[in-house]
Parts: sequence; C-alpha cells; structure tokens
Amino acid sequence: MFDSLKVRDAAPSECGAQIFCFDRPDRNIALASPCSSCGVRSKAVCAGLNDEEMEGFSRNIHTRLVKAGKSVYRESEKANYLYTVVSGEVRLANLLGDGRRQLTAFKSAGDLLGEHRKGSYQSDAEAVCDTVVCQIPVNIMEKYSDDVPAMYASIATKTQEELCELRHHAVLLGRKTPMEKIASFLVGRMDKLERCAEKQVLIKLTMGRSDIADFLGLTIETVSRTITKLKNKGLLFVPNSHCIVIRDPAHLRRISEGEK
Repeated sequence: MFDSLKVRDAAPSECGAQIFCFDRPDRNIALASPCSSCGVRSKAVCAGLNDEEMEGFSRNIHTRLVKAGKSVYRESEKANYLYTVVSGEVRLANLLGDGRRQLTAFKSAGDLLGEHRKGSYQSDAEAVCDTVVCQIPVNIMEKYSDDVPAMYASIATKTQEELCELRHHAVLLGRKTPMEKIASFLVGRMDKLERCAEKQVLIKLTMGRSDIADFLGLTIETVSRTITKLKNKGLLFVPNSHCIVIRDPAHLRRISEGEK
C-alpha cells in the first residue's frame, strides 16, 4: 500500500458507532471509532496489535459512513489516508481516456484500500452500497509499520494477497471466455464466505450488472445472457438481481477453471 509495497445496506450500528453529520454532503458522515467492539478487527490490518498498541492506534483513526455511490477517494487526489472496510463494499475503478471505466477490485469487510504512488491515489474508490470505512492517516500507518512488527506483517500479508488477486484478474481478463469469467466471479464471491454450504451456496451481490460487466471486461448484455445460460443449465437459481444461489458449486468451479 506504500510506495514500496471485493446485506445491501450497511448499518452503522454494526461497528458500534454513533453518527455525526458534517456539512460536506459528498464526504458524508464521520463516526466515532470504538475499536474494541469492531466486528472485523480479526480480519483487518490491525489484527496483530495487542490491547495497549490498539489503544494508541485507535486515538488516531475515525470511521466514516459513505453512502451508496459516493466516493471514499478519487484517483489523483492527495493520499492522506488508508482505509479498512468495516461493513458494506467498495469498488476500485479507473477511467480510461475514451471514457470507458475499468473496475479492478471489489473490497469488502476487513480489506485495506488506499493504494497510492508519489502521494496520490491510483484509482477511484466508491461505495457500492452504504459502507462504513475506518480512516487511518498514512503517517500513522507508516509509524506503526516501522515500530510494530505485527503491523508490518499485516501490511505485507494484505499487499501479497492483493498482488495475487490482481494476477488472477489479469488472467481472467486476458484469457477466459465470458462463461468462465462469470463462473470465476461467482466462485470468487463464494470463496470469500466464511461458511459455505456443501451443496448450495447463497451469494448476495451488492453491485449491479453494469459493475460486474466493467469488472469482467464484458457488456451488460453478455453478463445477463451468460447468467441466464448458467441458470438454464441448472447451476444457478436467481431469485432477484442481487441474489444468486449456486446449486452446484463443484461444477461451477470446474467451468471457472476452463474444464468442459
């Protein structure tokens, strides 16, 4: 993250926060930061801090409620903060010169975001749904990564995971068919669930078909048509646009890996 180095409404009460409104409608709402009751601490970059270290760390951070469609930060904006997603989901995107948008990642609870280079963010970060983020000053993160081995290790692990995800995404964009892309996307969402049923898995999608299309390098029509094909094969049940039941996870995984 330094120069060297994925329910539709997210309730603020999930992180035990009280809401304080500011006068900046686009930068939304700032929240108190009760780290001791944070539900994603075990998955966040601060997971390795002991209670004393956590107490000092928490004095420097705040949480924000970012409404759906609003930005956490914008590409080329000065990078003053890193962020951990507490609840909800954030999409990372870059706008191409011809006006097209490429989504590069979806970040969910416990994920770290705020990639920057030469002091500026390298992508747009927008809330897909109402999202709570923990806002961490860059200088504080750098200090703790230098002084606390557990924090350095957490940052290194998060960075390694992100590099692995980007590598897989590059393969997906460059080599896979539309069917394999949709299957890979759904399998990726399934694998992020802490507990999966063996026979059928319920996937909740916070994003719409246009986001999925921009993430996979497809058109909206191709996304919808491919989901319908998988549904007709009996692999999916689609009760609504934001909910998909994977009826045969093993078969879908084989499709994602290019097996017939």
